[in-house]
Amino acid sequence: MKYLELILLSVADIFRQGIGYHSASLTYQFLTVVGSVFMLMGFLSLYMPFLEPLKVYEQVRSFLPYYADAVLSKLIPVYEKKAVGSLLSLLLAYYFSVSFAKTLNTAFGYVYGEKPVRRELFFWTLSPLLLILYLIVLSLTVTLFTLGKSPLGHLYGELLSFLLLCLTVVTLYGSYFGLRVSVFVASGLGALLLLPLNKFFSLLVVKLLSLNPLYSLLGTPLLFLVWLYYSFFCLLTGICFLRRLDQSL
Repeated sequence: MKYLELILLSVADIFRQGIGYHSASLTYQFLTVVGSVFMLMGFLSLYMPFLEPLKVYEQVRSFLPYYADAVLSKLIPVYEKKAVGSLLSLLLAYYFSVSFAKTLNTAFGYVYGEKPVRRELFFWTLSPLLLILYLIVLSLTVTLFTLGKSPLGHLYGELLSFLLLCLTVVTLYGSYFGLRVSVFVASGLGALLLLPLNKFFSLLVVKLLSLNPLYSLLGTPLLFLVWLYYSFFCLLTGICFLRRLDQSL
């Protein structure tokens, strides 16, 4: 009963504080990280043997002979500068990860009442690793929901998704606020909020794909932005609940 009351108070605080600005800011910062990571993956993929320019040229020529020369002329300069591109994209991904971690610290501090982390070393060492973990786990959970099937069965698949979310949120909250009982409880609430959110948006994506490829092409990026926005909204709600828990002790 106590937890239910604190949850209701936290929801009221969220709308009273107006955390939408911080959710939007985190969404923007997260997109810069995702973009730089995709760029890095693109350059790293050029090191794979089957992506050598001549092999790509042969494949394109067998399917689209009129465009093979154009593809080769675009691919060779990129392939020749893959080492420089990989290094630059790695530096960009690292820089944007640090920037995102600082923005997350500011958002957490706004909701909690004080910034949880004041050590600059944290942002340049541990925070990029946490961001990579967050990206991997959220991708896994959305993939599980989108596929709708699991080798362990539907119920166990959702249970696995919830456990992955719990682990990620506990790691995220614990890194900023330290591991204690209230952090574990708040992490459980954050994971519970994220679980139906991921389920809902994955079903929407599947629905768009089944209706029309054009709808999916136009709607999926917009859905991704909305999903990111409310994912951070859920995380900040968990921090508000953490503040209420700490104040009640």
